[in-house]
Amino acid sequence: MGQLTSEASLTPEWLAHRYDETTDQIRFVDYDRATRASVPFLIDQYLPAKPFRALDRQQARRQAPAAAPLHFIFHSGFCCSTLLAACLDQPGLASAFSEPMILNDVHGWRKRGATPGAVGALLDDALSFLARPFVGDAAAIVKPSTLLNGLASAMLRLRPDAQAILIHAPLRDFLVSIAKKGLDGRLWVRELFLNMRSDGLTASMGFDDEAFFGQTDLQIAACDWLGQQAVFAALASSYPDRVRTIDSEAFLTQPDAALGAAAEHFRLNLTDDQLDQALMGPLRRNSKDKSTYSKESREADYAAALERYEDEVNKVELWAKEVAKAVDIRLQLPASLL
Repeated sequence: MGQLTSEASLTPEWLAHRYDETTDQIRFVDYDRATRASVPFLIDQYLPAKPFRALDRQQARRQAPAAAPLHFIFHSGFCCSTLLAACLDQPGLASAFSEPMILNDVHGWRKRGATPGAVGALLDDALSFLARPFVGDAAAIVKPSTLLNGLASAMLRLRPDAQAILIHAPLRDFLVSIAKKGLDGRLWVRELFLNMRSDGLTASMGFDDEAFFGQTDLQIAACDWLGQQAVFAALASSYPDRVRTIDSEAFLTQPDAALGAAAEHFRLNLTDDQLDQALMGPLRRNSKDKSTYSKESREADYAAALERYEDEVNKVELWAKEVAKAVDIRLQLPASLL
C-alpha cells in the first residue's frame, strides 16, 4: 500500500512497523488492538496491507516518543511464547508486540553490514517506538523473533529498567515440535542455525562446519536448542535481578501461577478478572490460527507425532544430552519464574 500524506496524530494505534534503510525512515501503520490480536506475529505475512506514514527518525522521535515501561519475552521457538504474550495483552494491563517486523528489519540491516554503533542506535530507537502501549495499559511487552536472541543482551543494556522472561520448550518437546511440522520445521531449524552460526552462538558446541554439515535435521534442531540454552543461561547469570526463566511444560501445567508470577515480574497489577480472561481466552485457543485448543489437545498432538518419530527423537535427544554434558551447557535453566 502507498504512503499517507496527512499529518494525523501518531496515537499508539500507529505501530512502528518497518524501517527503510534506504531513506532512514520509520514506517508507521494504523493497526488497532483487535487487528493485532487477530494475528500471531506483527509481520507482513499476517497483517493486512494498509497505507503507512513514513517519518525520518528524528521526526519519529518527536512525534512518537516512548510513553511507558517496556519489558521482554525472549524464547526458543515452539514454546508457548506467543501464548504467554497473548495472555498478558489485555486492556488496562499491557500491550504485547509479538515478533514486530521493525526488529526483524534491525536484524536484517545488521546482517547486511551496518556498523555496530549504527545498529545499536537504530535498535534503541526501535525499542522506543515500540514502548507505546494502547491508552490505559501499564507497559509494552515485546516478544522478538528468535532471530533477535543474539541481540537480547544488547536490548537489556539499552533498557536498564526492563525485565525479561526467557521461555523455552523442554528439549524433547522441541524436537517433537520440529519433527511433526515436516519439511517446514526442518527448514526452519536450518535457517535458525545459519543465523545463530553467523552470530557466534553455536561455537560453544565444539563442532566445525564439516561436522555440522554431516548432522541430520533433528541434530541441527538440537544444536539450535543447545545454543539458545547457552544464551539464556548467560542472560540469567548476567542479569540476576531482571531475568526469569520458565519452560512451556511448566507454563501449561500451572498457567495461573505462571501468569501471576509473570505479571509480578513485569510490575503489572494482574486482576482476578484479567487472569480469568487469560485462562478462558488465549489459553483455550491455538496461538497461531486461533482455533479451539487446550493442553490436552497439545498433548494428543505430541503423542501422535512421537509415535511416528520416536526412534529419531530418542536418538537425537540422547546425543544432545551427551553434547551438553561435554561442553557444559545446562539442560535446566536457573532463575525459575515459579
